[in-house]
Amino acid sequence: MIYDLLLVGAPVSPASLAEALAEAVRTEGADVDVADRDSDQSRRDWTAPVLCGYTRLRGDLSLALDVYVEDALVNEAPPEPELARRLATALGVRVLYPAEEDLPPSAYWLATSSGQSVRARLLSSDDEPPVHVIDAIEEEVPDLPRATIEILPEILDREPIPTPVSDTLLATLPPGTAATIEGQVHHHLRVWERLTRRLQSDWAPTGHYRADLYHRDLEARAALEQLIAELGNAYADALRAALTQLDQTFTDHTDDSTGADPRWRNRIPRRRPW
Repeated sequence: MIYDLLLVGAPVSPASLAEALAEAVRTEGADVDVADRDSDQSRRDWTAPVLCGYTRLRGDLSLALDVYVEDALVNEAPPEPELARRLATALGVRVLYPAEEDLPPSAYWLATSSGQSVRARLLSSDDEPPVHVIDAIEEEVPDLPRATIEILPEILDREPIPTPVSDTLLATLPPGTAATIEGQVHHHLRVWERLTRRLQSDWAPTGHYRADLYHRDLEARAALEQLIAELGNAYADALRAALTQLDQTFTDHTDDSTGADPRWRNRIPRRRPW
């Protein structure tokens, strides 16, 4: 297996890293080769079942690790999140590992020495070599003074949430570009349905949401109200029927904040997840 990991904070010695890797993959005496990628590679033990090359970094990060584990020669080649957590515990440092493939390249998980994993955003400057900064984390982690604590919107917007009502309607409507009426309907209707599904599931899968995204989603509903009048009659009737269904779900899980408008404009969640 191949792992790509980033160490946070002060650098650790190659000996400490080798010892921690041996513990993390439970080699029980098997060789672990650790070397600077910019050093003489001819002196490496390429037959070792665990190979680790490292590069020194600037900013909040100290080392970038590429780790190769020969599965057949060790007791256990753990999944990347588990290896990151074990390394963080063994070294007493925080370890970044990449988030899911469909997320932005800035999205990472941060494994702490306590075994906790927290979502994080990593930014890199245009300098050469770049300076790396952990810009935001979703839960408080000590000794990261430059990181804000926030629920990351780029994660929320890519959470897999089914939109069956939108899927049925939009299958009959040409997609169009973002500048077209059809393209706007495709975008805003899915945004609105995703919000209703979040409400219906009590903000699954994470239990979190942001107030700014909630109000953005209300703006999507407002946009759909305008788009109904601009669509042809056949599509307008179908959109109106879909909105009636989604609006009912929204109403069932929200309360009117003013007492004056029973519809969606001034309604707030019964449990606010921010």
